[in-house]
Amino acid sequence: MSVNKKVEKEFFTLKEVAEAIGASYGTVKRDIDNGNLPAYRIGRKYFVGKEDVGNYRSDMHQRRNVNGYTIQELMEKIPLSYAFIVELIKSKKLEAVKVGRQYVVPFETFDNFMEKKKIEG
Repeated sequence: MSVNKKVEKEFFTLKEVAEAIGASYGTVKRDIDNGNLPAYRIGRKYFVGKEDVGNYRSDMHQRRNVNGYTIQELMEKIPLSYAFIVELIKSKKLEAVKVGRQYVVPFETFDNFMEKKKIEG
């Protein structure tokens, strides 16, 4: 008995996900480990559902298109150290988006942050 039914792929390997979104395998794995991308683990293999790949792709696209300041640019604007700015971000006192390996603080977010810190005299 032969069944000529075309089966649509429902799950993808991390390598396939990385190729589909134009990122590295390590980036995809890190996002799974950080809880940014839902995945399934069977033995040593990880798989990502079709719908989750689509959501992840659009999320990555949004993250790459953030307009804002890098930490280095913030250091030029205000006299704070790299470590201090990173600490503000990690403690959630200053919101930032991670784009690749660096943080980007949206322009409006930075302006709001500075407005809250202003001392009226």
